[in-house]
Amino acid sequence: MPINYGADTGKGFYKEEDLSIFLKAIESSIIKAPVKNDKRILLSDLWVISSLPKDLIIEVLKKYSEDLTVPEDINEIYDDRNNEIIWTKK
Repeated sequence: MPINYGADTGKGFYKEEDLSIFLKAIESSIIKAPVKNDKRILLSDLWVISSLPKDLIIEVLKKYSEDLTVPEDINEIYDDRNNEIIWTKK
């Protein structure tokens, strides 16, 4: 079952919000996240800082990877639980 982000209309469906509204929250979390020695930040840190669901963070990072504003000292965002790179600076 897909996850619906948005307001329940009370008529049996959800008014879906555009995922771009979460982009600023994630960018703010990236700025606050601790940077590891290998110039990466961890998804678990973003999750703790933003309180957004991990699957939502991943979806936004993948969909808006070109629009993401990241500080110079960060080269990648790493999912430490699944051992995969979610985002890499180009």
